[in-house]
Amino acid sequence: MEKIIFRKFFYDLLSFFLITSISLSLITWIIQSVNYLDLISNDGHGFKVYFAFVALNFPKIFSKVIIFSYFISLFYIIQKYQFSNEILIFWTNGISKIKLINFIIKISIIFTIIQLCIVYFVIPKLQDYSRDFIRTSNIDLFTSLITEKKFIDTVKDFTIFVEEIDEQGNMKDIFLKDSIDKKNTQIISAQSGKIIEQGSYKYLKLKFGQILDMSKNNMEESKVIKFNSTIFNLTNLKTKSTTFPKLQELDSKILITCMNNFLFGDRQNYTLPTFQCSENSSIKSTKELFNRSIKQFYIILIGLLTALLIFIDVKNIKYSKYRNSIFLLGILCLILSELNSEFLNMSLINNFIMVLLPLMIFTFLYFKIFNMNRRNT
Repeated sequence: MEKIIFRKFFYDLLSFFLITSISLSLITWIIQSVNYLDLISNDGHGFKVYFAFVALNFPKIFSKVIIFSYFISLFYIIQKYQFSNEILIFWTNGISKIKLINFIIKISIIFTIIQLCIVYFVIPKLQDYSRDFIRTSNIDLFTSLITEKKFIDTVKDFTIFVEEIDEQGNMKDIFLKDSIDKKNTQIISAQSGKIIEQGSYKYLKLKFGQILDMSKNNMEESKVIKFNSTIFNLTNLKTKSTTFPKLQELDSKILITCMNNFLFGDRQNYTLPTFQCSENSSIKSTKELFNRSIKQFYIILIGLLTALLIFIDVKNIKYSKYRNSIFLLGILCLILSELNSEFLNMSLINNFIMVLLPLMIFTFLYFKIFNMNRRNT
């Protein structure tokens, strides 16, 4: 009977948690997806790249709301059991309050392990895949962004200005600036032109104009070439979108190595293809690793804190006051979990305290609950 009671409690909690977390994630995901429309409107990427990018960001959003959703779900389910008198089923079947709290801690540990797997392994991989879509994609919609009397600098090291475009796509009075490299720049002007598409390749056919080749090192080497007709390749233009992986997208092993190098090693700067390890980046790596690991243990702490509701009788006139106090403490705990990593630095003692803080609070709170349970029995 005891297993059946605990199983029902777990299923009720899990059901409400999934509804809450998925709903919050979808709302946040939709809002962020609208913001990511810049990939199309400003950066010229196609819809395929956009939908792939936003879809791969959903797990990251889901992981962000897990700890809050778990707190709300557990708080709601315990209250529901109290007001419907379902909580009495536990006591009448010989299940003590401390036994129920220990069961809630076990559930919290399960959620923590799942969250650790998501943020440590799944999220960095998916974030890197989403960034890879941008790195390897063509700017498919760039040509559709070209409008009359507007400087378009959507792509990297390239600017285009068109005075007039008719309904057939014929352009007049065209100005191009193409930065070939850091030292050489090409400025092209033409009386007319038109974009030609050949499969996945795009070209700009220009007529009656001139090409000015400029060198920053020696302006005297600048050359002017006049032409009646020329072709400019638009296919190889690169996006301005960030293609270098962000810290949240890096493999945990890379961050751990950099952190160990500055906290316990020789403190040597080094560069990888996707990461530069320095004192500044090692602190950021430490904060990111904290968010991926220690922060998730606040789920267990929040589970124990919410379980305090079990000791409050709904018939008590001060029930609402105690309940609201526990809720506010839970919110403060959530805020602490978000701010804790900001106090990390190069001090081992300080970092050690920040890492052990959730464990210290948990130990204090559990002994407090244990004593409360002894007094009530």
